[in-house]
Amino acid sequence: MRRIRRLTEVYAWLSGVAFTLQLFFLGDGHGRLLLLVLVPAVLASWWLRPARDGWAVALVEGVIAHGAVFVLPNPQPVIGFLFAVTMRRALRGHTERFPLKAVPALLGYLSGFGVWVVVNPATVTGPLVTSVVMPLVALAVGTMALHETVRSARLLEDAHRTVEAVVVASPVGLVLLDASGAPQLHNERARQLLEWDAGGSGRVPCPHGPDISRCGDGCRSAEDPVEVGVTRADGSTGVLAVHAVPVEHVSEEHTVVTALDVSKRREWEDALRTRAERDELTGLAGRTHFLHLVDEALRGGEAVGLLVLDLDGFKEVNDAEGHEAGDWYLVSAAERISRAIGPVATAARLGGDEFAVLAPGHDVRDSARLATRILSELARPLTGLGHETVMRASVGIAVSSPGAGTTELLRDADTAMYVAKREGGGRIRLFRPEMGERVLARQRDKADLRTAVSDGQLVLHYQPIVDLATSAVASAEALVRWQRPGHGLLGPGEFIGLAEETGLIVPLGNRVLAGACDQAMRWREQGRALGVTVNVSTRQLSVPAFLPSLDRVLKTTGLPPDRLTIEVTESVWADGAAMRGLMEVRETGVRVALDDFGTGYSSLSYLQRYPFDVVKIDKSFTGALSETGRTAGVVRCIIDLAEVLGADTVAEGIETQAQADWLRDAGCAYAQGYLFGRPDLPENWRPHPTTA
Repeated sequence: MRRIRRLTEVYAWLSGVAFTLQLFFLGDGHGRLLLLVLVPAVLASWWLRPARDGWAVALVEGVIAHGAVFVLPNPQPVIGFLFAVTMRRALRGHTERFPLKAVPALLGYLSGFGVWVVVNPATVTGPLVTSVVMPLVALAVGTMALHETVRSARLLEDAHRTVEAVVVASPVGLVLLDASGAPQLHNERARQLLEWDAGGSGRVPCPHGPDISRCGDGCRSAEDPVEVGVTRADGSTGVLAVHAVPVEHVSEEHTVVTALDVSKRREWEDALRTRAERDELTGLAGRTHFLHLVDEALRGGEAVGLLVLDLDGFKEVNDAEGHEAGDWYLVSAAERISRAIGPVATAARLGGDEFAVLAPGHDVRDSARLATRILSELARPLTGLGHETVMRASVGIAVSSPGAGTTELLRDADTAMYVAKREGGGRIRLFRPEMGERVLARQRDKADLRTAVSDGQLVLHYQPIVDLATSAVASAEALVRWQRPGHGLLGPGEFIGLAEETGLIVPLGNRVLAGACDQAMRWREQGRALGVTVNVSTRQLSVPAFLPSLDRVLKTTGLPPDRLTIEVTESVWADGAAMRGLMEVRETGVRVALDDFGTGYSSLSYLQRYPFDVVKIDKSFTGALSETGRTAGVVRCIIDLAEVLGADTVAEGIETQAQADWLRDAGCAYAQGYLFGRPDLPENWRPHPTTA
């Protein structure tokens, strides 16, 4: 385009100068002088404003072309001048300069020639007209073609500059390779990513070698990017995603290569993969990854031992010491399990305080030995909690049989662990088929109990508590029963443990509490001023929602707080959250009774620090009153201790009048037992008239 522009400018100036000389030497008439002034003026505008001219110049060109027809002896110099001004404008490529501003000169020439023909009709011939018209046609076609060529070239140049700006600013490295793989073009980002020297270039690598254009494994034509490891100048490593695309429909084979730094993405993917495969707290295998490993081991065809471990007493550690201590406890357990199994097995944390061990190639005997090593390692004293602690765990073992799947193997090991846990923990149990049947029955019990809580199958029986001084019924203890379809009436010993295990003790306890308070108000409306005693589990008390629930029940039923007694066992002292909840309950005016006193972990310091309103003497003491004098002395001490602490005493399990008489003489305030009445439904319960 530069050469074309230079040649066109030279031609235009030569034509303009030649036209001026012809006017000076060959021109005739007075109009010659005017043209000799106008033509240099046009040439001067070319010199002074080469990139711009206005309509005034175009009109002057039209006047020159019109007048020159009458001044010069033939039209050829005028046509040359027209070629000069028209091609010069066409070369600029701007639509505002061409073709509109070329029209005045053409119209001036045609109008001048038309007037000349009218004035000189005799001299007009066919060859003359042809010599005038055909150059004008050629001028129109040639200048239009030149104009479109220049405009297309300018658009292409603009496109190139736009693409160049995009390539330079792109965060993606871009390289154009020739047929030999040598870079022809590249941006700065490509140089940085590929670690080329400043101002230079090099080869584009692929995973199979240093040159992607010569890769025999299809990297040059792969549909997806390939990842290449690179070493940076500072010694660090990274990962590039390189994609090569052949350029088609060109005279020479080329390849466009894109390079993108995916190091951060790979780091994130690796971190996510690690998180998916590893337990974040302990570093052991996570549940999903572990089950995948079990699948692979079972496909190997050899025997596979699977151990499931559950830490005994972890909840108490977590509640008493806090969650940070609980996490440390779990990490310590994970370290000991890993140390015990060594490289022959894989340990995982399935969730909470439950762990698992995969032991490929281990039969029953090998798996049992492995479990024994684990328990021995866990049993070593642990001192990180500020006091010495011994870890215990319940271990269930299942060994694969032909055709067994991961789900079945894990279920069997979990079943055996559950049996070990129910038998007291701290032991190993191997899965046996009959265990599965017991577990299925246990699962049915859980489902039925859940239905019982929601469908009203739980019923309340009441046992009288008698004032020994007056023999009048002072209150009643609410005792829950389960009217289970197909099984009859079940006592609490057959399902309370299950309720504790499943967490159903909380909704069950709330229903018992609401029912007992409602019954106490019914008795009150019938003129019976009876208080009511309700057993509450430690787990209920530890739930933050217990106090609001109790307050809601008292407000709904209208029962005065001092007519309700919450009965707990000594195990409440081992649960800080439950103990705090119990003291908050006592502050509301509700009475608190300590059940089965003397059979658990009785402590005078606890009795002094946490006052109780009622101390209940366990039936194991009252039942042995006549057997030894030592038992009678213990019971008398309990009565005296309660009196010192300001608490009433209630003796349980009274079956004979002699027992009642002895307790009354010893100063015991209240008693309950079959002597005064068995637990029964409220409609069948007819207590004697009481004193208000």
